[in-house]
Amino acid sequence: MRVAFPYMGDIRLVLEPILHELGAEVIIPPEPNRETVALGAQLAPETICLPFKVTLGNIIRALELGADTLVYVSGSWSCRFGYYGRVQADIVRDLGYKFQMLELRRDRMDEIARQIVKLSEGRFSRAVVRTVRALRLGWFKADTLERAYALARAKMPNALDPKECQNLLKNVLQEVDEVKSVGELRRLRRSLKERFASVKRNGKGSCLRIKLVGESYCVIEPFVNFDVINRLGEMGVWVDPFITGPRWLGFHGFRLRKKEVIQAQKVAQNYWRYCVGGEDANSVGHLILAAQAGYDGVLHIHPFACMPSTVVQPVLFKASRDYDIPLLSISIDEHTGETGFITRVEAFVSLLERRRRRPKDLNGGDKCIWSG
Repeated sequence: MRVAFPYMGDIRLVLEPILHELGAEVIIPPEPNRETVALGAQLAPETICLPFKVTLGNIIRALELGADTLVYVSGSWSCRFGYYGRVQADIVRDLGYKFQMLELRRDRMDEIARQIVKLSEGRFSRAVVRTVRALRLGWFKADTLERAYALARAKMPNALDPKECQNLLKNVLQEVDEVKSVGELRRLRRSLKERFASVKRNGKGSCLRIKLVGESYCVIEPFVNFDVINRLGEMGVWVDPFITGPRWLGFHGFRLRKKEVIQAQKVAQNYWRYCVGGEDANSVGHLILAAQAGYDGVLHIHPFACMPSTVVQPVLFKASRDYDIPLLSISIDEHTGETGFITRVEAFVSLLERRRRRPKDLNGGDKCIWSG
């Protein structure tokens, strides 16, 4: 079985070893680029969102590399994302590609189990051992990634040279990719604090803090958000994304961290009672939680033509005014230019810096809500 899955940030660093331990050969397509987006946009339905186009181009590249099985996290919830895998499968089958599709969803557990046993040559006991070993390795990889990301995001705004911090993170990700055992991951995890502490500080005081919310793919995938976390880190801003690749995989694949989601949605109830997808309630909830935690601002990134992300915008604006926390909302598609995107982010950061310097009793008159 030659398995492939759509690119989404660094989830491959967790999914690939899990599938490999289960006995599958994993095909990793090239990272998303302009060519991938153009290919997906050419074949995608009109007005579909950017994540659909990027992942469609991605799986076609994987099939060209010889993949015979496509793995999707899918479901039948309100957001169209749950149907992406099935729609994309129909599109590429019409192009003549032959493959089988494996949907990771709760009501398909029997099929998933059969495929795992099949990978173990029909031996159930061997499949159980492999599954336990694979999930354990995947969990340790995800946890190590989470710790490394958190340390890098906290260190970068205060680093004398942010590039040094970014390079250190790249080295750690490479090591996570290469290690094959839980023991090695434990040793790597123990070394992280000391390694990031060795990055020279710039001597500046407290930095701005921004909460990053929005549609999951746009928050997680650095190609579509123009690597905004690192770009903000270079501007001296500490960014806290409401979700990361490993956390997205943990929640949608295994229902981990469900309490976090429930908490955010509970906080958002006075503004947004029913979830319609696109991380709508989560975005509202995390905006309120960010305001209560003293963050300086909120950045909301979502795909152009995403219905849930669009209809939730007025609610985000109202919550931003009510809780007095600046909000910048940006929609993106394949035509969005990096320069225009970063210019808007830079202007938002300048406004937050000015707002922080003002006396507290004047901050109430400096409310800002931007949309683009």
